[in-house]
Amino acid sequence: MAPQVLQQLIIIFVLAFLVESFVEYVFGTPMDKIPKLTPYKWLLMYIALAAGIGLAFYYRLDMISLLPGGYQITPVGIILSGLILGRGAVFTHQFVSQFFPSAEQTSERKALNKVR
Repeated sequence: MAPQVLQQLIIIFVLAFLVESFVEYVFGTPMDKIPKLTPYKWLLMYIALAAGIGLAFYYRLDMISLLPGGYQITPVGIILSGLILGRGAVFTHQFVSQFFPSAEQTSERKALNKVR
């Protein structure tokens, strides 16, 4: 993988972790502690998605443009990347693992395909 792609993926992982952590800390803690806010706890996922989209636009993060094929950065790609960021670190890891497999995962897939 190119160094620029790795740098972008590291930024994406860090931001996904930070979005998840800070939304839970800044908004989730008061919703747990203040009984009048508890019914609105369902809003946390939308706050996280909005934060993810905002950060993706601010940093111009487009995960689709990182895929092989030379894709350009587009607003749609930035929004989709922001949605992935907003879902949190675990979801981001699953997404990246699916589309940017490690060398070990690639060799395992090739071995499985030979068996079939």
